[in-house]
Amino acid sequence: MTQQEATRAGTRRLAIVRIIVLAFGLLITARVVQVQVLEHDKWLARGNSQWSRDVTIEPERGNIYDRHGRPLAVSVTTTTIGVAKKLMDDDPRLLADLAQVLERPEASIRQAIAASSSRHVVLAKEVVLKSEQRARLRRWSAITMDDFCKRYYPTDGMAASLVGFYRQDPTEVRSTGLEAGLEKYLAGKPGQAREIQSARAGEKLGRIIVKQPVHGRDLMLTLDADVQQICEQSLREAVATTNAVGGSVLVLDPANGDVLGAASYPMLDSRAEKQADAAVWNNRNFTTQFEPGSLFKVFSGAALLHSGAIDTTTVIDCDNNSGSPYGISNDKNHNYGRLRFAGALAVSSNVYFAKAAMKLPGEKFYRELSSLGFGERTKFPYQAQPRGSLRKADKWNGADQPCIAIGQGVSATAIQLGMALCAVANGGQLYAPRCVKEIRSRDGGAIEEVQPASIRQVMAPPLAETLRGAMARVVHEGTGKLTELDWIASGGKTGTAQKSRDGRGYTEGAYMASFGGMAPINNPRLVILAVLDEPDRAHHYASQSAVPLYRDVLEEIRRCTDLLSDVPGGRTGVVARRDTLQMVEVPDVLYLRGAHADQRLASAGLRCRGAGADGVVVGQLPAAGSRCQPGATVTVTIAGRGAVTPAGLAPDQCPDFTGKSNREVRALAAALNLPVIINGVGYASTQDIAAGGPRPSGPVTVTMEPTWN
Repeated sequence: MTQQEATRAGTRRLAIVRIIVLAFGLLITARVVQVQVLEHDKWLARGNSQWSRDVTIEPERGNIYDRHGRPLAVSVTTTTIGVAKKLMDDDPRLLADLAQVLERPEASIRQAIAASSSRHVVLAKEVVLKSEQRARLRRWSAITMDDFCKRYYPTDGMAASLVGFYRQDPTEVRSTGLEAGLEKYLAGKPGQAREIQSARAGEKLGRIIVKQPVHGRDLMLTLDADVQQICEQSLREAVATTNAVGGSVLVLDPANGDVLGAASYPMLDSRAEKQADAAVWNNRNFTTQFEPGSLFKVFSGAALLHSGAIDTTTVIDCDNNSGSPYGISNDKNHNYGRLRFAGALAVSSNVYFAKAAMKLPGEKFYRELSSLGFGERTKFPYQAQPRGSLRKADKWNGADQPCIAIGQGVSATAIQLGMALCAVANGGQLYAPRCVKEIRSRDGGAIEEVQPASIRQVMAPPLAETLRGAMARVVHEGTGKLTELDWIASGGKTGTAQKSRDGRGYTEGAYMASFGGMAPINNPRLVILAVLDEPDRAHHYASQSAVPLYRDVLEEIRRCTDLLSDVPGGRTGVVARRDTLQMVEVPDVLYLRGAHADQRLASAGLRCRGAGADGVVVGQLPAAGSRCQPGATVTVTIAGRGAVTPAGLAPDQCPDFTGKSNREVRALAAALNLPVIINGVGYASTQDIAAGGPRPSGPVTVTMEPTWN
C-alpha cells in the first residue's frame, strides 16, 4: 500500500470515528432532552420516591359537647409504638427515650425486646403522645409509630342512638346518628407531608409539611345531658311498667326549636357490649312514623279554626247516632251531647271533629295541615327520616277527610308532631328543630353561633292561645287529668291509635299511646312528647301509659335541673353579675395525668370535673386561655375511660357536692353508696359535712340554690 493510499484509509477511519462519536453524542443529547424535558415529571417522581415519600396527615375529627360543655364524643389520636430489631444500635439514649415516653423501666423494655422472636416488637398500644414526645421518638429509625384516630364517648350508652358512633376501619368508615348527619362539620380535610429518607435503609431525616390538615370543628349541641338522662330513665321504667315493645320521649324548647332531649327505646346500656339488636342505634323520634290518633285533633282544630270553618262557640251534637260521617263514633260509644270546641277536645270526641272537618273543603284542609310541617321531612340532621304520610286532597276518598281529622289515615314522626306543638306553644311560629347551638374551632374559640331557623308563621297568637286553653282543659278535666300537678299548670292532648302492620289493616290489640304536652301552659318553656309502642292491654290507653310517662319526665326535670326551678315566677331567675376584673384564665391541662390536672386547676381557683388518677387528659372545656369566674368548673376528658369519678377521693372522705345539680349530687352519692338529703332545687351551695372531711355514718345534707343559666 502506497503512502497516499494509507493516508486516504486513515482519513476514512477518522471520518467513521467522528460519525460514531457524533451519533453517540446526538443519542446522549436526545436522551437528556427526553429525561430532562419530555419525561421530567416521571423521573423526578421516581427520584423523589428513593429519598422521600408522600404521607397523608389525617385531620382530627371534631368533638361533640352538650349545651353545657359536657363531652359526648371526643377524638383522640393514639399511637402504637414498636421497635425494628434490625435497625437498633447500641446507643443507650434510645432505650432512655422509650422509658421516658412509656413510663416504664429501661430494663423492662430491654427484656421485652430480647424475649420476642419477631423482628418487630410492639411495646405499647393506644398511647397518647405529646408533640415533644413524638419528636423525641421520631429521631430513631428503629422506633415505629402507627397512629390511629379513636373516638371516645364519655357518657357511654347515654344518648347513643342520638349521637351515634363513628368507626374507622382499614377498609371503610362507618357512622350513625349525629356522627353521620354532622359529618360536614366534624370531618375536616386531610393534609400532606413529604417524609425525607437517607440512603441508609430505614433512616429518616424528618418531614416537610406540604399542606396542613384542616381539623374538624367542635360542636356544642342544644342537647342537655341531664334532660337526656331523665328521659332515658323515665322511658326505661315506663316500658317495663307497661310491657311496651318500644317508645320515645322528646323534649323541646318552643321558643327556638332546640332539641333538649330525645330518648328512644330499645336503648343501649353500654357501648362496650356487643349489640344483637341494631334497633338500639335507631332513634325513633326521627325515624319512626305512626298514626297519632287523637293527638292530631290539636292540629285539626287549628286548621278548622284558622280557616273559619268553625269557631270556639260552634256547637255540634256529639252523640253517636247524630249522623256522624261514615259511621265514625266516639271511643267506647260515649254520647257526649252538644259540645263546643274546647269541651270536645277535652273529652276527645271523634264525632265532633269528623263533623267539623266536613265543613271545610278538602284542598284547604290539606293546605292547613301541610303548613304545620306534616308530609315533609324536618331539617334535623338525622339520616333516614321519613316524610310521614299526608296524601294530597285529590287522592282522598270519601272517608279520608273525617278520618284524618281524628288522626287516622295520616302518619307523622315524633319530631314533626313536636315542632307543630312548639308552634302552638310559642304563639304560632313554626321552627326547624335546632340541633347545633355553637360551632367552635379546635382551640375552643367560638366560630359561629347557630341561630334558630324560623320556617313560617302558621297561626296568629290569639289562635295559639285558644288552643293552649283547650289543651289546659284536657289536663284539668279530660283525658290528660293524671298529668295535673300542684306546682305547675300543664296543657296537652292524648292520642291512642290502633297500629296497622304491613298494609294489612289495623291489628287487634296493638296500639300507639302518646301524649303531647307543654308547661307552664300560660308561658310554655318546654314541649314534651311521650310515646309508647304497643303497651299491654291494661295500659293501652294513653291516659294509662303515655300520660304518667310525661308527668314523670316533667317532675324529674323540675327536681334535677334548673329549667323549671323558678316556677312559679318569671322566665329566668337571678343571674349573678360577672365582674371581668375577677375573671381567671383557664390553664392548659392537656396530656396531664388526671390527678395532676385536678391540682393545676385547683391552684387556679377552678373546679375539675372528669379527672381521675388513671389516664391522660385528651380534652378540656373551656379551652386553655379562656377566662371564667373563680370557682367555675372545667370539664376534662380522660382517654380510655367513660365514667366521671371524683379525683383523689379516699373511701373514708366526704365528697364535695358544691356546684353540682340535683341529678349530679344523686349520681355521685349513689356511686359512693352515701345517703344524701337534698333541700331545694338547682345547684348545691352548702353541705353540712365539709368536703374532704371524715365520711359520716349518716346522710349528708346538701342545700341547693335555684339559678337560671
